[in-house]
Amino acid sequence: MRPSAASATPQITRSLLFTFALPGILQGFMQAPGQSLLQGIYAKESGLALMALGSAVLFVRLFDVLSDFLIGYFSDRSAERGISRKWWMGTGTIVTVIALWSLFRPPPEVSITYYAGWFLLANIGWSLCEIPYRAWSLEFSPQPAERTRITVAIALATLIGTVMFYSVAPAGNAMGLLKTGELNMEMLGLTAVVVVLLLPPLNFFTLWRVPDGQSRATPGHKPPPESWRLLVGSVLGNVPLIRLVFVFSIASFMTGMSQGVTLLYMTNYLGLGTAVNYVMASALPISLLGLPAWGWLARRYPLQRTWAVGLGLCGIVYASLGLFPPQPNIVLFGLVHGLMLFLIMSTLISAPVILGDIIDYGKERYGVDRAGLYMSFWAQIIKTVGALSAGGGLMFLGWMGFDAAKTGAELTPRAISALKLVVAWIPAAGLVVTSLLLWFVPISAESRRLAAARSGAPVTSQD
Repeated sequence: MRPSAASATPQITRSLLFTFALPGILQGFMQAPGQSLLQGIYAKESGLALMALGSAVLFVRLFDVLSDFLIGYFSDRSAERGISRKWWMGTGTIVTVIALWSLFRPPPEVSITYYAGWFLLANIGWSLCEIPYRAWSLEFSPQPAERTRITVAIALATLIGTVMFYSVAPAGNAMGLLKTGELNMEMLGLTAVVVVLLLPPLNFFTLWRVPDGQSRATPGHKPPPESWRLLVGSVLGNVPLIRLVFVFSIASFMTGMSQGVTLLYMTNYLGLGTAVNYVMASALPISLLGLPAWGWLARRYPLQRTWAVGLGLCGIVYASLGLFPPQPNIVLFGLVHGLMLFLIMSTLISAPVILGDIIDYGKERYGVDRAGLYMSFWAQIIKTVGALSAGGGLMFLGWMGFDAAKTGAELTPRAISALKLVVAWIPAAGLVVTSLLLWFVPISAESRRLAAARSGAPVTSQD
């Protein structure tokens, strides 16, 4: 983890790609409980008041905005001086292990201060690992095709990590390590052991074996003096970045709003019952197939247009979800739902690779490396849009009079229309509009063209 010198980008072999993706496994593993389950388990078993837990989560999320931007900013400033981003990841690994051990194995009598403090430290540790790691992954090679390979590998690793987390309870129960296969505090205790055993070896092995790649501190380069004007201008003045955030936010809001109420649609209106489990279980194999498939397409066709086609087709599939009657054919519905998930994968691959182009453009345009800052900005967009979309869909249903306790014939025509609007038709319209924006408004190609014009390098064939 010594300071990097300017050098040619190393060849990305399959073994190097595999090693590069290893930290993604534990990122998916750690964030699964932290983002969705931890609060519920503490509320159920620790005796902490819901109001206190909610306030603690809100405080941590607000602090998370500031800490993410600071980590992104200062990791960029250190990279400008030739200091590897690996030091940030190494520090984050140590912080995360300590925080998660305490958070997942609390004392019998736990206070809200204990929960809030360790949850805050765990979030800081995750950000210290994730933001420099994602920036490093986009900086590693200047070639869009190679960035796509890296993005696909990390996405697959993160998905595997999430599956691993949900396997801890049943596996622990089968081996006699847990009394039940439920998601509870006992399961979190076993999860802490897995984190301690796997996180440091996987992360530090990657830091040891994978070189820094494309140097961000070229010989003789002196970044301009930092100022608030330069800092704000390099983010808000980066036109391709703002365009990407705009179209990504629309697409993510539409899919997030639908997914937040899809379970109600399948159970309360369609009446799928236990068949919901089979439909949801199809997400894993479809995701494992969709990620490399979209990676293959993105390497062979114009990236932005490929994403536009994926979102346009996804909008059509979303519209078809609203046409199913109650008690539909399970196989047909499962196929449509699976196709929808497959098309959504286009966003997970295309958006980060385009962001890599924008990082290059930002460095050429403003003379400073903002990869970490852009990644922290990107992370906050994902978190904010995710929260707004999930809550917005539920609020719209409530405003339209939908009652989650009613099913089948008990649902009013107004409630059914509201449910179909949120699940199918509003997302369909939003995704089609987004696909048109992607088709006609230059983002990736423009940023690469402008960066090439300033550096004298040829524009790649991806344009």
